Amino acid sequence: MPSNLIHPPAAFVVRHAVADDTRALAGLIDQLAAHHGDRATTDDNALRTDLFASSPWATALVAEGGGRLVGYALLVRLYQAQYAARAMDLHHLFVVPDARNSGIGKALIEAARTEAAARGCVRLVVGTHPENRRAQSFYRMLGCPDLPPHGPRFEIPLDASRILTGERR
Repeated sequence: MPSNLIHPPAAFVVRHAVADDTRALAGLIDQLAAHHGDRATTDDNALRTDLFASSPWATALVAEGGGRLVGYALLVRLYQAQYAARAMDLHHLFVVPDARNSGIGKALIEAARTEAAARGCVRLVVGTHPENRRAQSFYRMLGCPDLPPHGPRFEIPLDASRILTGERR
């Protein structure tokens, strides 16, 4: 076994992210994006603005153990006007590979449930990539029911001239 192997922390704490976490959090987001074959373009300054502004776009929960961040959950608010129903989307859930299977993912989900309930939400939803069978199995193991697929989704360009001309990206 390599001598530099990092073992999962024996003890960890889940808490709300603070502004000083943004650099490490950006690194975790980079790891999740790479895991999905993507490239993250966020940085700690953008996260600081989006998470800690007077009207934040998202809420981050982090798991800390062994003096470092070992996972995070990123929550985004949802609203269904026809039901006057608040909900939250568990937009990201990530645990570093060497700390998986240690209860951190479950603890982050429980913290996300608590956060959603505290904000008056009626539900917390999460999606996975269709091919991410490991994540799907994890959510099913936790007792999360599958939701029926929704219809197609579209991106509406914010540049109005592209809509009028039919220009595509």
